[in-house]
Amino acid sequence: MKRFLMLAAVVFAAQTAALAQIEFNSFSVTGRGGVMNTFVHDYQAIGVNPANIGRSTSIVAFTIGEGGVGASSQALTRKTLNSFMDAAQNEELTIEARRDLAKAFTSNNVLNAGADVNTFAVSVNLPKIGGFAFSNRQRVLSHVAFNKNFAELVFLGQDAQLYQDFAPGQTVYVSELFDGTELKASWLNEWNISYGRKIIDLPALNIYGGAGYRYIQGMALYEFSAKSSGEVKAYSAASPILDIDYERYLVNPQFSYKDADGLLSPVGRGHGFDVGLSAEIVKIVKVGVSVTDIGQMKWTDNLLEAKDNGFKLPEYDGTEEYDFDNAADMVKTIIDSALVFAPVNEITTQLPTRFRAGVGVKLGNKVEVGLDYVHALNDAPGNISDDFVGLGIDISPIRFVRLSTGVSTGAGDKLNLPIGFAFVTPVYEFGVSTRDITAPFSANNPGGSFAMAFLRFKIGKPQIL
Repeated sequence: MKRFLMLAAVVFAAQTAALAQIEFNSFSVTGRGGVMNTFVHDYQAIGVNPANIGRSTSIVAFTIGEGGVGASSQALTRKTLNSFMDAAQNEELTIEARRDLAKAFTSNNVLNAGADVNTFAVSVNLPKIGGFAFSNRQRVLSHVAFNKNFAELVFLGQDAQLYQDFAPGQTVYVSELFDGTELKASWLNEWNISYGRKIIDLPALNIYGGAGYRYIQGMALYEFSAKSSGEVKAYSAASPILDIDYERYLVNPQFSYKDADGLLSPVGRGHGFDVGLSAEIVKIVKVGVSVTDIGQMKWTDNLLEAKDNGFKLPEYDGTEEYDFDNAADMVKTIIDSALVFAPVNEITTQLPTRFRAGVGVKLGNKVEVGLDYVHALNDAPGNISDDFVGLGIDISPIRFVRLSTGVSTGAGDKLNLPIGFAFVTPVYEFGVSTRDITAPFSANNPGGSFAMAFLRFKIGKPQIL
């Protein structure tokens, strides 16, 4: 297992499944590369812009199991990924190859991956009252970044530059050595309710307002981040369904142990809010703005936190040859000695609050175009690492068929070329999509994403917007 230590750390963010920066829970959104603010309505507007629920295109809409997954990296190329797998399998690499790996993994976006699923969702639109939507959503969020010292320590061992900067046996601190390194992950089980309605009705202008509330059960949390200011955050909590061994902490009276007492057994709880406005101008132009995920989480069970106690670099006599297993063990030993975890009563974390804006235009009955912008309002676990911008297009070339595409970038991702296909009738939709059709075949920044829905239903004659 030790040869896959760093692979597991990258892919699984040390203790939990890794996840999404931008929503994958709607196949149509994924098919536009994440562009959604003026497109989504009914339950798909939950967490995006609740005002859009007031302009639903059906009286009732519901789904089961609509969602998707994805992964991308700005650090890797197909060549460096192959070299990394060779290193993980203990195949001999030249010093040049190891330097290339260290350079590649020195990145603010080593990995961004995601899973976002509506287990079920329903919306109802009532004339003169407005639209209501309810859903249960599983959302896993993560971001991984390595600084130069961390990457060199893994792939160069005693040849890392830090061995020139610090003497073996000298005490150094995580905040000093690993500034910029981040492992952030969370798994949230959300219960959402949102409401939207028309608030201004004029011949050439309709304005909608909406708000949403979510009760959140925290299933898992992990963060390790270091800053040059001396701030180090290191804490974790995990539901018993993840089967983490907490036996050594049970004798500590400060440790609040959460045993399995239900299907999910959450270890944290919180509340979130969304607010939004949207407008239709002459039934052609749409504009939307919203702020989502306002709120915080309190983690109280199976909770551990670590302080930066510093560590001493292992001593070498200069004759040892590099071995990936030994380097991985060394990194683990350093982190374990520097960051000693101990039980704490409570930790409060902010939700990944975001500002969203969009504008869209309907070009006849067969084409709709939209432009989205998303900006992170904090650096909470799961928030996007930089601004997102995307252009999305829906085209209906023939009856019952809708194609989606566009271009998007940001949020820790490269330039994406999405594509989606949907079979659409007045009562049923089936769709599949990918966020970037070129990603699996790209020599640089390889990745992949997939979203689908095969149980999406609509009841009631669609309204003409």
